[in-house]
Amino acid sequence: MGCLGCIGMFVVVLLLLVGGGWYFFVVQAQAGVAAPAALVVFSAPVDVGKNDSGYRTAVPGEALSAGSSVRTGHAGRAAIQFPDGSFIRMSSDTTLTVTSAQLNKDGTLQSAGLAQKVGRTLSNVQHLISGSSFHVGGHSVSAEVRGTQFEVLVRANGTNLIKVFDGSVKVAGTTTITLVAGQEVDADANGRLSAPRSIQADAQDPYPLAAQCARTVSSGTTAGTTQTSMGDTISTGQSSEVDYDSPGGLLSVALCYPGSFMTLTIVDPNGSAHTSRQSSRPVQGTINGPPGRYRAIVKAEDVAGGEPFAVSFATNTPCVEGNVDSGGVVRQTVSNKQIADALSQSGATGISLEVLGTSPSSARIYYSSDLGGTAISWTIDFYAATPNLGVILTQLTVRGVNVTTQIVSRLPQATGQPGVSIDFVVDRVYSCSGPGGIIMVIEGHR
Repeated sequence: MGCLGCIGMFVVVLLLLVGGGWYFFVVQAQAGVAAPAALVVFSAPVDVGKNDSGYRTAVPGEALSAGSSVRTGHAGRAAIQFPDGSFIRMSSDTTLTVTSAQLNKDGTLQSAGLAQKVGRTLSNVQHLISGSSFHVGGHSVSAEVRGTQFEVLVRANGTNLIKVFDGSVKVAGTTTITLVAGQEVDADANGRLSAPRSIQADAQDPYPLAAQCARTVSSGTTAGTTQTSMGDTISTGQSSEVDYDSPGGLLSVALCYPGSFMTLTIVDPNGSAHTSRQSSRPVQGTINGPPGRYRAIVKAEDVAGGEPFAVSFATNTPCVEGNVDSGGVVRQTVSNKQIADALSQSGATGISLEVLGTSPSSARIYYSSDLGGTAISWTIDFYAATPNLGVILTQLTVRGVNVTTQIVSRLPQATGQPGVSIDFVVDRVYSCSGPGGIIMVIEGHR
């Protein structure tokens, strides 16, 4: 899918929107647009239901809207991905219900609400504009943020623990406090909060490890290429594998674990093994290699009783135009320069089409035209609804009248899809600024 292919896809979406008579559903715009999230399944079992009932086996990449519930089993792990790039990871034995999800007209997140019945979650929230919110409710306590990374643990007895790894979080129970990075707070089953304190070590909690690993590989790499995976608990003699499909370049890898001794071996696409036995934590390494699948093998050398771990990858792939297709790994790009050149070559006039802004976990396309005296504009968010390419219309204006709500409410009936299925599995979507201006990048594998 080159640049012309991307433009073709946008045109198809536009035709889909204005077809079937929807063009004429014209009323005043509402404040926000319903924004279905996408379910990412890391390991089964994961079930989906409605308002915490009627569960069935989850479909990777399926759409989740207000009222959708997700339940992970004892070996299950999942994530809920929002169109703006915000996401929430779910550990095993966790139940979560989406209570609200709306986007602003410009594609940013207006509000997201989740009710956590039990279990452990990690939320990574993109910075929100004034008046927007991201809210996770536990048992008799809630956490609200505007751009941060935090964990919520709801125990079976109704008590809660909230930890903040980045930014700040307002925690409301019988009283309200604000936690900053590095702090945690307990809440009893009645919502009474403890005094804030420094995050305490917990050898069975993988989320501080995930936050540590992501920070470790962030320096000198392209933000959108970061992938953090959390493995199952392993003990002495056991090993586990985590894979990363790299677009090529200098690959940075980090292994984080609570204590004891684990080793990390990276097997590159050529089959060569690179092993680090450093005893300091986190274990770090870099490999300069071609596009392809890199296998991280984590081995517990001396881990009595078992411990969780996290592995993060990121590359320094530059923000430049250029597609990669190794037969296994795929990287597709479209820049504002390519779009402008393609429109010019086609002879099209009176049309504006561009990638707007930058994000490490999504891309936003804006279109406007005044063809035949009819002014039309739209904004679409693209994100990884793995295995699909997530697509959500956030604004459609015809002759100055916003018809977004009417169109969005009918899109599922038209497509029957939670996202767009393309010819490879989508792992990452991001936008960055390079020599060709703002660039949209889609990375994945076959």
